[in-house]
Amino acid sequence: MLISFLFASPLQAQAQKPNLPDPAKFVNKYDIVWNVVHAILEEMHFSVELEDRKAGRIVTRPSEIITGALTPSEVDKVAIRKDTITGNWLKAQYSVEALLEIVTPTVTMVTIHAKVEALNRDIDGTEKWVPLESLGVFETRILGKVSMKLMGNDLPSKKGFWNKSPQPIDSRPSRIPKPPLG
Repeated sequence: MLISFLFASPLQAQAQKPNLPDPAKFVNKYDIVWNVVHAILEEMHFSVELEDRKAGRIVTRPSEIITGALTPSEVDKVAIRKDTITGNWLKAQYSVEALLEIVTPTVTMVTIHAKVEALNRDIDGTEKWVPLESLGVFETRILGKVSMKLMGNDLPSKKGFWNKSPQPIDSRPSRIPKPPLG
């Protein structure tokens, strides 16, 4: 009985499931939402590859997530990796597609999709980019930043330790009298 439990428990491990956010509706005009989405992508250091304002579509160039030996474990945090693929995972990257739709003249809907892929080197030395299924981490992060900016709740940048400005050290001599010698 104990042996069957030991072999059965790894098989019952929870598989990760995507948690993609729903499209977000904002009570703002299309142009305002477009500008905010574009600004957020630039703040996050994305390079815009395709910009079609009329169709409501922004696509970024791929950004590298990780490279090196930790690639498989880091990829597992943001995407579902199919372990049926043999070989070495060399690096991973993602690109973002933002879709904006006019619902009414004052309501705009934003959908974010992340395309995650990893470079795999097979045993025979061939390399290919393998598409992975996003867990929704990037989509949620971007939509959250867009929401914060549009709702006026944009967080100010932190100043330093405990959110305080650095203080200079007092270099004046101590005002405490020294005890007399002797």
